[in-house]
Amino acid sequence: MWPSSYFRWLTKSVPAGPVEIYPELSDSYETNLPNVFIIGDLTGVPLLKLAAESGVNVWKHIREKKTDCLDAVIIGSGPAGLSCAYEASRLGKKYVLLEANLPFQTLQSYPKQKPIFAEPKNIETRSKIKILDTTKEELLESLNELIKKEPIEIQTGKRVSSIRYNGFVYTVSTETGDSFLTNSVVIAIGKSGDPKRLGVKGESNPSVFYRLFDPYDAKDKSIVIVGGGDSAVEAAIACSHYAKEVNLVHRGKEFQRPKEENVISLEKKVQEGKIKLLLETEVTEISEQNVFVKTQQSSVKLKSDLVYVLIGTTPPISFLKKIGIKIQNEKSILDWVGFSALFSFAGLAYFGKASFYGPGWFSPLATAFLSVSVLSLFLFGYLKWNQGIGTLRPWVLIRNTYLLLAFSYFLFVYLGATYFGYTIFSKYPSFHYTLLYSLTILVFGIRRIMVRKTDYIFYQTLSLIFIQIFFLFLLPELVLPALGDLGYLGNPDGYIRTEIFPNDAYWKAYGFILAWPLSMGVLYDGGITNFWLGYGLFFSFGFIPFLVYRYGKGAYCGWICSCGGLAETLGDEHRQKMPHGKWAYRLEHSGQYILFAAFLLTALKLIGVYGKLIDPSLEISESIADSVKWIYDIVVDIGLAGVVGVGFYFLFSGRIWCRMFCPLASLMHIYAKFSRFRIFSEKKRCISCNICTKNCHQGIDVMGYASRGIPMDSVQCVRCSACVSLCPTDVLEFGQLTSSGVFYDTLQAKLRK
Repeated sequence: MWPSSYFRWLTKSVPAGPVEIYPELSDSYETNLPNVFIIGDLTGVPLLKLAAESGVNVWKHIREKKTDCLDAVIIGSGPAGLSCAYEASRLGKKYVLLEANLPFQTLQSYPKQKPIFAEPKNIETRSKIKILDTTKEELLESLNELIKKEPIEIQTGKRVSSIRYNGFVYTVSTETGDSFLTNSVVIAIGKSGDPKRLGVKGESNPSVFYRLFDPYDAKDKSIVIVGGGDSAVEAAIACSHYAKEVNLVHRGKEFQRPKEENVISLEKKVQEGKIKLLLETEVTEISEQNVFVKTQQSSVKLKSDLVYVLIGTTPPISFLKKIGIKIQNEKSILDWVGFSALFSFAGLAYFGKASFYGPGWFSPLATAFLSVSVLSLFLFGYLKWNQGIGTLRPWVLIRNTYLLLAFSYFLFVYLGATYFGYTIFSKYPSFHYTLLYSLTILVFGIRRIMVRKTDYIFYQTLSLIFIQIFFLFLLPELVLPALGDLGYLGNPDGYIRTEIFPNDAYWKAYGFILAWPLSMGVLYDGGITNFWLGYGLFFSFGFIPFLVYRYGKGAYCGWICSCGGLAETLGDEHRQKMPHGKWAYRLEHSGQYILFAAFLLTALKLIGVYGKLIDPSLEISESIADSVKWIYDIVVDIGLAGVVGVGFYFLFSGRIWCRMFCPLASLMHIYAKFSRFRIFSEKKRCISCNICTKNCHQGIDVMGYASRGIPMDSVQCVRCSACVSLCPTDVLEFGQLTSSGVFYDTLQAKLRK
């Protein structure tokens, strides 16, 4: 059917990979437990060099307490934990380093001669643990030499069983019965938990292994390796030196995750006939001597003396949950109560400000939302108090105080105007809502500039703040009314007051920035003037297409739009909460249906307005549109753009409205199909860490593009620059396609810290 074909054209089979699950951390490595930190691989960056450096950096954030107990208990003696211990020694801190097994256990379990890559190349570390391009054996040798030269006590065989907090200090207990009192805990256990399984018959056979220990075990044997990452590729290359035959089975069309060096080595082995590569192939069963696989064409039986299933491991989530650490995107009762408070406040705000020009049932509905919001806030405070407030971080205190004051202010405004007959500054709640909206973008915009220290974010945030405060608040609400009262806008029958602001409708100034169909009133107007008809058509179908063609959809969504302004400032802390599942990708198409409804309503309205001048019977077209438009206003403008768009900020992401429902964004998706804007990637530097995808609050699988070296052309991109600036190996870059190839815009490229 045509909708399916249209959506396929629009999305062009974009990558839609999942997001890996990690503990929820602040920018200072801190978990939801005060003074409990996680460093190393569990931060989501699988680089030994950065893991070691995190052991040094974490000491900048560990808060000191005047107690007689330890300054820190460090759990895990890999590069991150060892680096953390050496830094503690340098600073004169009291600490213990606990290891459940033997020192460097994860490194010890690597296959023989596994290559070690010292990425990122351009970073000079301060850690005593120096990571160079080498092999497993050479790295272990250098670490052991360091420990001999500068001894450090590592308590081995001390598996931590619990971490308890009494409000002042932590008690860290081990399975051997030891207990340690400490001010802080640093967890550096890595992310190698239980191996992932295929879920097929026979995968528990004695010939099936989930880790390669020694490639020599494959001597003169038939080997089947399953996987598509670095571990699988490196294992296939290593085994090919000894095995009789090696079959590498990968379910994808191509390799996305392995490093460039590994892919080049693999291709060479395939050309030499030492490795047989089976792409788009899945294992269906494993027997004692064979592996049965299904290809695109048929089912195949592969001879196998040994099978290595190397499809990754699951992080030690169960241990982290056991000690009370919050996992990304997992919702607790506190999260749902907080969501109820914000969602109901959004309902109060949007139905409340609309109650003075909407139907009579808006006001009681807004009051009902008010009651739910107040009750939810009290319940949230009660649960938080019982849970233990712990150490309040300065920014968290500032943020929550501001939000509570904003809520109280609007509550005062709404109740006064609705039930007590007074107004502040003689303005209705809609004015005060816009005031709070602008103030919120200012406050959280300043915070964003201070935290995300790049030139791009500095100028982008300034643009969003200026446009919101001046064009979308001061100009329509204060400046134009004042100029009109003073006579500076001309006579009542002049051009400005008849064509641009007919009948002193200064609210129309919002249309200078908020284009149709985000602001339907730009074109959907029974008394539309020639100015607004021309400006509205030019803005939505002339200027914005040009902007998107040159700079991508984000030139409007990320630099101009008020919805984007709130999402990039208030929603900046919550960008990792955007869902990436299949249902979310399907829901993205909702905006196209809303766009179609907006186009149909506006077309009927304009046909009625102008058609009746020629044929009075065409007036029925306007009547039909008006009979339906009120439903559109309630469902889309108030319900989705307002209540859902704002109410879901802290549960999901500030871009839920922009990604899923906004009709203007959906119109720009069409324009974006012809855009020259791309995010380019340097494939050989991509480490498939998933940070770019995880931080995209438009739900784009950026890593799916980057790991394959494909220019990112998703119509969802809003140029927030999070993926570019947060990439640990500087893989990504803004740029444009030209007829002769690619060029990078130097102004756009100023994204790095």
